[in-house]
Amino acid sequence: MTMMQHSCQCPCGANQFSAHGKPIVRFFCHCTICQEKYDASFADVTLFKLPAMTLPEQAITFGKYKRFAAIDRGICDACQKPVIAKMGAGEKGYAFISTQNFVSPEALPTSTMHVFYGTRTEDVDDSLPKYHSWLSSQWAFLKLLRSAA
Repeated sequence: MTMMQHSCQCPCGANQFSAHGKPIVRFFCHCTICQEKYDASFADVTLFKLPAMTLPEQAITFGKYKRFAAIDRGICDACQKPVIAKMGAGEKGYAFISTQNFVSPEALPTSTMHVFYGTRTEDVDDSLPKYHSWLSSQWAFLKLLRSAA
């Protein structure tokens, strides 16, 4: 059985990398950091286990924008756009990738939920679950991660 490989790159193409296998989940994030970094109402994000990633080797600056439960967000030094975000390390780590950074996003599953919907800048009219608060958004992630383990 062949493992699926997903080719990725930052918006300017300076950072190229890949994700292997099946994503854990795809979701829409309405947090204020995603709104700022993506210059959009929300980010369309796909989550993989960190070991499934072949990470880019180009110039990326990682930083945390909140102290508590923060993910380490990687920004391309060339275009200043999000490349990849990481949470944790090794087998227990996760990679958050903007779906726009996939070369073939149509090969990804559809989004399953909205998180941090309480900080949205506009309403989204769909039937997906909408988790409004930090706590409910974290709880939704924990349930997904437990079921994926």
